[in-house]
Amino acid sequence: MVRQFIIAAGAFCLSTSCAIAQESEAEIPGWLSKDFAELVAHFEGQWNNDRHVFFAEDAGMDLSPIAPRQHISITRQEEEGDDDAVVFQADRSVDGEASGRLYHAFSIAADKSAILQTMSPALGEDEAPECNVQWRRDGAQFQGRASGEGCEVLFPRPEGEGELSVTMALSEKDFWVRSSRGDAVTEARFRQARPFECWTAILRGASHGDSGEGMGDWDFRRGVSLHDQGGEAELMTDEETPRRIRLKLRNVDWPYGTNRPSLTLYIMEGDSDRAVSYAWNEGNAERIGINLRWIQASCTHAPDAD
Repeated sequence: MVRQFIIAAGAFCLSTSCAIAQESEAEIPGWLSKDFAELVAHFEGQWNNDRHVFFAEDAGMDLSPIAPRQHISITRQEEEGDDDAVVFQADRSVDGEASGRLYHAFSIAADKSAILQTMSPALGEDEAPECNVQWRRDGAQFQGRASGEGCEVLFPRPEGEGELSVTMALSEKDFWVRSSRGDAVTEARFRQARPFECWTAILRGASHGDSGEGMGDWDFRRGVSLHDQGGEAELMTDEETPRRIRLKLRNVDWPYGTNRPSLTLYIMEGDSDRAVSYAWNEGNAERIGINLRWIQASCTHAPDAD
């Protein structure tokens, strides 16, 4: 099923089962209601572990526990009723694997002074084993620990001896998930991805390095979408012999050294992952553009596309 959703490596896979826990009869304190609102606001959005995967080797990290690259899109389900119970749908794609979907139900457990998350691959299957996470604030972030028979299904890795342990940390921009069995560990460190929308113009008949002088036959497009955590957009030209042009956008935020974060737009041709050129701006920039004569592109942060 969605056994792969929270993949071996960091099974962040925001799994979401929809068996909303019954709200405790205990009175809900104001601080817990505030924490609940903040946690579910952080949870929604686009999450990607590109930074963890891309920089791991250069940062001198052990590569064996790192989950493969994946992207998770989490959307809140519109339901009338209790503001203290929220359901999310999480769609996940992993490099080289089939896509998956999970459901997450959040509610307040006042008797435990905690926020309860219930995860499941399907809505309404009351007899399915549950995997629950109890969340509590820890400074500027939230810490969660998973338990329940359903966790064995949702977190199949790492393989190893010993009892499964799954811990999570969530803040406004980061979501880390760590699962272990004995000495075996897998980890995924996700970052909140910002969606961008671009316009592009490719000069028909021109190649990289051409000045474009005397040429004016442009292939112009709008609505090209990608995100700033290694998001990629592919453009196939409409020439007699089509060319494959790829745009990649990455908020290059080094996990080592003192280099400042840079929002970087790469232009690549064909199957090569070596950029023919790139441009950069401040890491939190709202817009970035490039003009190589034979191709032009401009990308703008589009929060409504989230």
